[in-house]
Amino acid sequence: MSTQLSLTDKLSITVVLVGIFCISLVYYISESYKQFTYHYHVASIQQLASLEIQDILDELQANSLDLALAISKEQRFQRDFREKNRTALRQELDEQFNQYFVTAGVLKLLKLYVLDTRFTLISASGEGIDTGGNSELICPQLSQLAMQRKGPEMLQTLSQRCLYKTRPVFAVIVPFGGLRPRGYIQVITDLSYSLKNLEQSLGMPVQIRLLDGQISYQSDNWALAQDANHLNIELAINDRNKRPVMTLLLQSDMTAFNEEVRQHRNRVMIIAIIAIVLMVLIVIVLLQRSAITPLARIHEVLDRLDSDLFDEETHKRLLFEELLEQILLLTRGRRRFAVLLLDLKHFRSINEKYGKTTGDRLLHEAGQRLTRILRDTDFIAWVGTDSSGQKLLPADTQTRYRASLARLGGDEFGLLLPSAQTEEQAVAVARRIVACFHESFDIDGHSLNIECRIGISLYPLHGDDEKTLMRNADKAMQLARARGEDIAVYEPVLKPPQ
Repeated sequence: MSTQLSLTDKLSITVVLVGIFCISLVYYISESYKQFTYHYHVASIQQLASLEIQDILDELQANSLDLALAISKEQRFQRDFREKNRTALRQELDEQFNQYFVTAGVLKLLKLYVLDTRFTLISASGEGIDTGGNSELICPQLSQLAMQRKGPEMLQTLSQRCLYKTRPVFAVIVPFGGLRPRGYIQVITDLSYSLKNLEQSLGMPVQIRLLDGQISYQSDNWALAQDANHLNIELAINDRNKRPVMTLLLQSDMTAFNEEVRQHRNRVMIIAIIAIVLMVLIVIVLLQRSAITPLARIHEVLDRLDSDLFDEETHKRLLFEELLEQILLLTRGRRRFAVLLLDLKHFRSINEKYGKTTGDRLLHEAGQRLTRILRDTDFIAWVGTDSSGQKLLPADTQTRYRASLARLGGDEFGLLLPSAQTEEQAVAVARRIVACFHESFDIDGHSLNIECRIGISLYPLHGDDEKTLMRNADKAMQLARARGEDIAVYEPVLKPPQ
């Protein structure tokens, strides 16, 4: 069994669906805004981290330069270098692992090399990374790059990020001996150790991963569990040839930002929900005042008309006037309609002669004939009898009216045409009604003939209240009787000028 939704239900559901759509849109916009902010936050952190990394590497190069110059200025080193005393040079290089730069944690020294002007290895430190023999250079490509320099470029310090096996290192070549370099000292430091200082400079947890996935360094407050409040920002550290040597991850705490977005979104959603509830209430109140109550009253009047007896003529007229009053509430100031009073000749005598049942069947047959006049959308309700209203079949006509027909007592009926906008439209319907009654009715083997006269009044031309419209329609019907015509439209009586 299907459930028919009321107009209020339909409008309320529409408002709620629109509200749900708006709330979903608010959620989508807030999420899009958050992702948009995340994107630019990641880009800004990456840019800031790149600047901080460059500062760290510049400082690391400066410290490596200071270390190399401090070594080259020692008289023992200069003497042993001239004599190519590899053992003594190695001892002096090993001593640097106990100097301030290393013990104070300024840098993490991995290896020291002494090279001649042809970048041939003279000596290497025994401390630091075990290279499996002094003949193996860490970052040999840096020496090859230095060999290609000429002129004043040979006096410049050269540095590079590179890999030793899977370990990222920072190599610096420093010339010594004045304007005519007599050799070079190559300083190899741990790149991961220096970059962990980003934790202090950026104020966020840092994780350093090697190319094989091993974690070289991780801050103590690094959040291992992935959640929506911690954003991991990845930054690749490359060498001079744009080849990756390590991966740097920064973890930004987005808890405060997410909470602010969530609170703002919730406030907007609450406002939207309140607005939806208010809109539904306003729709219900407006419909209750403008349509629902009058329509309900109309249905109540129709039900009462349908249930009353034939002989309650005065009561029928009052109820019909009440129905008119309710329609006026719906149409006042916005549209026109017509009121038709039908006087059916001979119907009372037929009803008395052949009985009430025959009279009801006659009304039923009259309704069937009206199907040739009124369209499928029209509804003829014969009220005041035991026959309920009936849906009429389609008829080939260009007029479109919704009609309600009520018996007011005796031979008199009232007909409402709420869609009749002009006198011509109302008269056209009246003529068709008169024509359909001119033909005899075959009821229970009896050939019955009835005729009708119709008086017409138009709202608001002939009255703006139910009593005036009914009175003027009745005057029009009396005018038709006096003229011997079937149809008459109310004619206002002009007052003579004073």
